[in-house]
Amino acid sequence: MKKLLSLLMILLLLVGCSGGNPSGNDAPAEGATEETTGKTVTLQAPTPLISMDTAVATDGTSFSAMTMCMSGLVSLDADGNPVADAAESWTVSDDGLTYTFKLRDGAVWSNGDPVTANDFVYAWDRMTDPETAADYGFLWDICGIESYTAVDDLTFEVKLAAPSGFFLGLTAFASMFPMNAKFAEEKGDQYALSVNDMVYNGPYVMTSWTSGYSFEFEQNPTYWDAENYAKTYAQKVIFREITDTQTALMEYEQGNLDTVSLSGEQVDANSSAPGFVNRLAGYMYYLAINQGNNHHNRTGAADLSNVNIRKAMSYAIDREEIARVLNDGSVAAGGIVPIALAANPETGADFRDDQGYIVSYDEAKAKEFYAKGVEELGHDVTFELLYGSDEGDSIIKAAEQIQSYLEAVGFTVNLNPKPKKERLDLAGTADDHDFDVMLTRWGPDYADPQTYMDLFLEASVDYNDGGYFSEAYEALVHDAEFGAGVSDASVRWQDFLDAEKQIVVEDAGVVPVFQAGGAMIINPNISGIEFHSAAVDSYRHIVVK
Repeated sequence: MKKLLSLLMILLLLVGCSGGNPSGNDAPAEGATEETTGKTVTLQAPTPLISMDTAVATDGTSFSAMTMCMSGLVSLDADGNPVADAAESWTVSDDGLTYTFKLRDGAVWSNGDPVTANDFVYAWDRMTDPETAADYGFLWDICGIESYTAVDDLTFEVKLAAPSGFFLGLTAFASMFPMNAKFAEEKGDQYALSVNDMVYNGPYVMTSWTSGYSFEFEQNPTYWDAENYAKTYAQKVIFREITDTQTALMEYEQGNLDTVSLSGEQVDANSSAPGFVNRLAGYMYYLAINQGNNHHNRTGAADLSNVNIRKAMSYAIDREEIARVLNDGSVAAGGIVPIALAANPETGADFRDDQGYIVSYDEAKAKEFYAKGVEELGHDVTFELLYGSDEGDSIIKAAEQIQSYLEAVGFTVNLNPKPKKERLDLAGTADDHDFDVMLTRWGPDYADPQTYMDLFLEASVDYNDGGYFSEAYEALVHDAEFGAGVSDASVRWQDFLDAEKQIVVEDAGVVPVFQAGGAMIINPNISGIEFHSAAVDSYRHIVVK
């Protein structure tokens, strides 16, 4: 479906940026690796790297890894603004519908092949081909991309159905990266399965990838800005996949890591440590509720199609207490749209401030709704809560808290921890959502409420995990993206406010829980890690003291 985007919308890429401050002396800081004083840094990856294939990856760790070694038409600077990368310049037609990108003359892939406009055409064709079934193929519809062509080897032209305030910045997203067509065809189904099955056009090349342990990058001597990188940034960046926060902290203290993500009990003890930072991330964690719209006929899912049961779940959860227990900078969810994502195009107010907090904890109400639901169903409700066993201590704690709150009002909740890859496989597609309730998250791909609203449309078969459907919700989102919202930004904004109330309050189609925090320690001898609220975090510009 083509999504016609508002001519008047004003979209802000909101970025929180921190890299720690220099220690002020020449000695390595506590926790610094021996190699940090050279040009190598070793970072914790708190969640696993799933894939390096742009058509397969859907997680932040994979996208950040791709950004290390691949370049799109543009990249994002520390403030989230688009800057030239594979394209050295671009022009936009007066009507805002045609973007013409001029690629860098002389830019090559790591195997020496030239980077051409056809590499973008090939990659974009692959992403949008129904046979590829790429989860992120929907981005082309989101932007209203009508056509894209290679005018010549160094000219790439994109035509939109309507002006888009976020199209240019979105071309920095990994799903829109180019592919060396000749190399990819030669590799076939082996493409991107190992470091030898990829070629790179970004500032680094991937030199090692041991699944479940680490992945490593070294500077790419064929990158267009290689000379500047050699003088300025880390020569080698190693990511260690360590999901257990206690293990990671020990590794940091022993000098084996330069960054470490902290869990709740570690925050208070380390809040005065050099390099401690605590930021609010863009990820919104919520309960995807399977409402029976699948082929597995799960008993729990059938019961959860009852709206009173779902409302009982929402009122039963004390989000403020969960945030307090997590103690890692996370905050209670106010709705499905996170704080600091998007600004009102007329007033500049944050979406969350305009809407207010539309979910709340009320155990008495939860019990009332549960009793209504049980009366309608004729029995109590038992279900499994699926969550990621390797996605950090905070997720395990949150799942256990949710279980406790729901059982306090009458539910029987069986925890179902699975590794992230298996959890994503169980989430599946529209025909095979094999779970009852899943604690999952969504990180915004661009700075607009639409990046959340589109998740729960009937047509969003790969992301609407619970099979939620509401005619009222569909109508509101349609009006924002196809109707009056196309030409009136204030109407579009109000439609999204009303749509959020519909799914979260009226239907309890999803249950928002918390917005993730990012308490961590960064070795004071490194800087340049860029935290993006509306894009993946970037490790391209790490500077070693």
